[in-house]
Amino acid sequence: MGIPCSLLEILRWIGRGRRRQQTGCVVRLISPPKSGLSGDRDTALAQAAAECVRRAGQTEVMVDRTLPYLYAHHLQEAGIEITYSEDFGVTERRIKTPEEIQHLRHAQKITGEAMIYACRTIASAKPTSEGVLQYDGAVLTSERMRAMITAFLIKRNFSNAHDSIVVTVPHVVDCHHFGTGPLRANLPVIVDIFPMDNATRYHGDMTRTVVCGEPSDECLKMHAAVCEAKAAGCEALEAGTTGEAVHQVVADVIEARGFSMVRGDARHDQETATMRHGTGHGIGLEVHEPILLDHGGGEILENEVFTVEPGLYSAMLGGVRVEDMVVATRGGHEILSPVHEGLDWTEC
Repeated sequence: MGIPCSLLEILRWIGRGRRRQQTGCVVRLISPPKSGLSGDRDTALAQAAAECVRRAGQTEVMVDRTLPYLYAHHLQEAGIEITYSEDFGVTERRIKTPEEIQHLRHAQKITGEAMIYACRTIASAKPTSEGVLQYDGAVLTSERMRAMITAFLIKRNFSNAHDSIVVTVPHVVDCHHFGTGPLRANLPVIVDIFPMDNATRYHGDMTRTVVCGEPSDECLKMHAAVCEAKAAGCEALEAGTTGEAVHQVVADVIEARGFSMVRGDARHDQETATMRHGTGHGIGLEVHEPILLDHGGGEILENEVFTVEPGLYSAMLGGVRVEDMVVATRGGHEILSPVHEGLDWTEC
């Protein structure tokens, strides 16, 4: 019978605040294997873990998706058979406890504050005669705005190791582009912020779209479609349905509004506004966690937390994405820390 074996899973267990009070515990110091330990710290830790399992009398262990091959290698070197479980450590992580939901609520609250700060800054910038935005006497670029977001978050004990997205035309056609160069008036700017709370290790994730100046009629149509699709996706998100069903609801709205869904390597006109990704993903100790709200997305469990983030992207018209963090409840949903969704942020 294999025992669950993943040091990373143990760390996640501790990180989720599930510290168990134990009495009468005995801690034994185990001498290293006869061959000795490597001078490399990571290798030595893997060797020691394998030796502990071997001396515990285990001949087989079950591992999860996070176990590094370094550990698998040394377990096998110690004569221990490895079996893999795709569900071990996943289902438990998917279902959030009330405490975890509070951690996510706080992470999203601070993320929302950073979003308001960023979108207000962009909306209040002053365009030059060429339409280039300036703020505090200097050009407001994607890089500068992202640095300002990071500084805002650091002051609130949040990490922004993965950076943020502040992107406009033409780079927005790639829905994962971080953005580069000056921001411009009258064009939509997508702002996507996904930091980690240093105190709890849980993540926020929010996207909004802002225009400094007057959005085009096409932009307004795109924004209306995306907001309607997000609302429909949130409404559909409840325990017992599937990730695929939620995504289909969103896709139906996008297509009913006259836009199209384009996935994979399908050929398409990059100037035409299309949605090019799934509806959302699980979130928690990592920004992206199982499962996806997308084709093939499985059954949604009670108290899972997801992002719902439809978007439309065009190299010519710009891009629009609106994203919230949503708890799937039995018979309903809850949006954590909602924030203004409009394109005008001058009075937010």
